[in-house]
Amino acid sequence: MLAGFVDGRGRAYDIGFRTLRSSLVDADGLLVLGADEGVRAQAAATASMEILDPKPLRLLLPVTGEITATGMRVVFLAAAGLPRKEPFTFYNVALGLHPSAVEHFFTVQGGREFVQFGKADVESSGASGRALEVLVRGPRAGRPTETARYSLRVEPRAAAEEALTALE
Repeated sequence: MLAGFVDGRGRAYDIGFRTLRSSLVDADGLLVLGADEGVRAQAAATASMEILDPKPLRLLLPVTGEITATGMRVVFLAAAGLPRKEPFTFYNVALGLHPSAVEHFFTVQGGREFVQFGKADVESSGASGRALEVLVRGPRAGRPTETARYSLRVEPRAAAEEALTALE
């Protein structure tokens, strides 16, 4: 599981704002696919996420965007052009950057939040009202050498179920 940011040119950064040295989206804002990948499911969605270890803490505030699934991964990407105000990111994290740099990244450079996971990252999933709660494992925010558990909530449930079903 990866959680982080993507800039207007598609470059991906982890939640600590370290570059992942890869592109998540292309110049048109479409998901960059690997040679063996094809889109199997795609829908508008709203996502939020909590880190569960050691105690639940809201990590991603509810944000609208798009959920896309291939056979290898599911990616939630916040919508482009969302209104931004301080703290400018929907992630509930303190970024070790100058506040004007954070504002510039999200308001001028078109920065957006993303969450990406594969089948091996998923512990379980279950319905929660109109949403699907997906328990995933991934690097702990701020301590990438440690593993943490996260609860990702995606609405509408049908879009999230279709995305999970697309994973091989």
